Amino acid sequence: MKKLFVLFLMTAVVFLSCSKEEKVIKTGNWRAVLIIGKNDVKEEIPFTFSFLRSQDGTEQMEIINAEERIKINEISYSGDSVFIKMPVYKDEIKAKMYGSDSVAGEYYHYGSRSNYGIPFYAVWGKAERFEGKNLIPSYDITGRWETIMQPGDSNEYKMVGEFVQEGNKLTGTFLSAAGDYRYLEGVVSGNEFLLSAADGSHTVLFKAEIKDSNVIDNGILIGGPTWQEKWKALKNKDAELPDPEKLSQVKENTKIEFTFSDLNNNKVSLADEKFKGKVVILQIMGSWCPNCMDETKLLAELYETYQPKGLEIIGLSFESKDFEESKRRIERFVKQLNAGYTFLYAGEANRKNLFEALPFMKEFKGYPTTIYLDRNHIVKKVHTGFSGPGTGFHFEKLKTEIIQFIENLLRG
Repeated sequence: MKKLFVLFLMTAVVFLSCSKEEKVIKTGNWRAVLIIGKNDVKEEIPFTFSFLRSQDGTEQMEIINAEERIKINEISYSGDSVFIKMPVYKDEIKAKMYGSDSVAGEYYHYGSRSNYGIPFYAVWGKAERFEGKNLIPSYDITGRWETIMQPGDSNEYKMVGEFVQEGNKLTGTFLSAAGDYRYLEGVVSGNEFLLSAADGSHTVLFKAEIKDSNVIDNGILIGGPTWQEKWKALKNKDAELPDPEKLSQVKENTKIEFTFSDLNNNKVSLADEKFKGKVVILQIMGSWCPNCMDETKLLAELYETYQPKGLEIIGLSFESKDFEESKRRIERFVKQLNAGYTFLYAGEANRKNLFEALPFMKEFKGYPTTIYLDRNHIVKKVHTGFSGPGTGFHFEKLKTEIIQFIENLLRG
């Protein structure tokens, strides 16, 4: 009898262990939804992802935004819960698994100044981003659109939308003075315009009514529980944004000086030996900023190429008030982007602190702002914003211009 009991106990342990191992996310395609709003007024920000598992048990999640694939490797389990950390940024998903084909919980966003949770759920076996939105399109809106945000408001500003429509599938982005909304994906269903993205920093939904082939109206941008903006657009192949080299400005005849702490809390100054006689790029940025991420990827690549020829890059990172918390965020950012240049903690990300930290700035219009210094540390160019790879031609054009400018400074 005792042997039978021991055998039964061992069988039970094995069964429970197997059951525990089975509580993992099912591989394949998933449709996820972030629920924004309160009471009866709710909006859904949908996105899709695939879940992969290798023979050795290694798991990877890939968020799909148009042509972009965001690979996520930080996935852990505890009982019936799954924890997914977004790459580069601090955002994460904490959810409960209901079987292996559905999860529900919270998407936690950690910005430079705001933190909040958004209800989240995902269902396996679905790859359609906007479910039920499959009416024959009333119009083809492929092209360039002059976009007015917050029309009629004192905070009105312009963006440029660029869209590609194939059937009812819609991809594209919005370009602004500070950069772009990266890779957006969605549909045109009848006269309904829908684009969304989730990339670890942006969680956005653009929706609107297409009036005709030249007018989009009644638009709304939803980016979080408290972030909503109205918008409208007119088709205009010649739509332009302000000159990015005339937005942020440095005071004339002012010496560029600063001293900040690096990630080891050592004081670093532009006057240090490391930077003497070097062409220096000052990148005013933040680890929370998606356009800063895109710019950092490029700058890290260019640093490897041009550092031996006399280039140095300094990332001046504006984060939270807390140095240790900011340090962890910057370290994660730097490590995941494999950026080998210098990063310094410049303080809290707010306008007042920025002008106190960088007294040589006359005007500042947004992150990232990049200042190019020659070998004598004289300002040669100030560029606000960054058009990332989601903008296609604009990214390639900007990359070519940056390379040419760096090479000219190095020769000079």
